[in-house]
Amino acid sequence: MMKKAFTLAEVLVTLGIIGVVAALVMPGLVQDWREKSYSTAKEVFNRRLEEATRQMNINEALTGYSTTEAFVNELKKYLKILQVCPSDPSGCFAAAVTNSDGSETVETKDLKNSSDLNEGNWGTKALGIGLINGYTAILSYNPSCSIDDITSPGSQTTSCLSLVYDINGKAKPNKLGKDVYTLNANIFNRCSETKIGNLCVSSVKSYSPIDTCDGSPDISYDPLGSKNSYCANNYWAGAKKHCADIGMRLPTMSELNSLVSSASQLGMSHTLSHWSSEEYDANSVRFMNLPNGDKSYTAKINSIFMRCVK
Repeated sequence: MMKKAFTLAEVLVTLGIIGVVAALVMPGLVQDWREKSYSTAKEVFNRRLEEATRQMNINEALTGYSTTEAFVNELKKYLKILQVCPSDPSGCFAAAVTNSDGSETVETKDLKNSSDLNEGNWGTKALGIGLINGYTAILSYNPSCSIDDITSPGSQTTSCLSLVYDINGKAKPNKLGKDVYTLNANIFNRCSETKIGNLCVSSVKSYSPIDTCDGSPDISYDPLGSKNSYCANNYWAGAKKHCADIGMRLPTMSELNSLVSSASQLGMSHTLSHWSSEEYDANSVRFMNLPNGDKSYTAKINSIFMRCVK
């Protein structure tokens, strides 16, 4: 009786096919796994940092430091920091960081005195830290920060700290948006407009109204716009869209107020009404007259002046 079996040639062909399929599929699977691990690590870092600053605020230990180094010495009690590099951040961080498409590189040593970490306005130097779980960061502390609301988890961090962090340590790719992220910092896309305090402020921009009625692809710029009978002629949403298109946003009322004393830098010779990002109700938005600082609100269908910030 003859037994049926695979020949050696058939086995080799089958293994070859499996190998080719694996070679085609595995890189994609590895990439998907890596992207997911980066995203998870980012969430873990943000959560731990927010919890640390929240606890510091509860214990009245978040404010009152004149230097970043003094703040970090206290932060060590709330976050597992293994290494501190006060003289040269690159001792704790990768030597260089590239932007998302790899077209621009920032040297870590140059971030120590960089206004993109808010040091130009906060008056403190940045330093590098290495965490026990492999995360690294370069951070700058704001001596003027003042937080009282312990119920808002993220506010303590964004009001008091500016940082760039790498969830992959010094290992590559060291690329923004991959393993490198920023919080309240802007190490790329530097201000090409007017720098006022922490803000990059645009000149007055021309813009057009957009349609925010139900079913319009532009409704995201004003979800409440559909409640307005003039939603197809929404100037405020048009201003928001224009700012977003140039990588900026409309200022808050507080930010507009901070520009009142900067009329000469912004080239303002007479009073102009400026949009804010803050809605008054479904049909209207708060605005401020600059440079006199008068506040009011106006309908979204009105066309007033607009500056973008970042």
